[in-house]
Amino acid sequence: MNYSPELEAALDAMRKITDTSDMHVLAQQYNSHVTFLGKRNGAGIVKGDKIAWEYGGLKKVGIVTKVNRKTVEVQNWGNTPYGATRTRLDKSMILGKVA
Repeated sequence: MNYSPELEAALDAMRKITDTSDMHVLAQQYNSHVTFLGKRNGAGIVKGDKIAWEYGGLKKVGIVTKVNRKTVEVQNWGNTPYGATRTRLDKSMILGKVA
């Protein structure tokens, strides 16, 4: 896979860690950064917005039906109310609003 130079450097540094307490510090920093990304990406998202997100390399689009502190519930775009697929996703996965 093609990774950015920053990601390659981070992966190399992580592989050199041999102490579990250092790995816990790394995990704590990872979790706090994901929370930061979620707050940044989810700012201004309200019920009824059409948003895009990426999951498994696929870009998906849907309508926000519920906004929680760390997650949003999205109904897939183009579905009927009968049998509509609803997805709960972390705000850090949001790519942005779609016009």
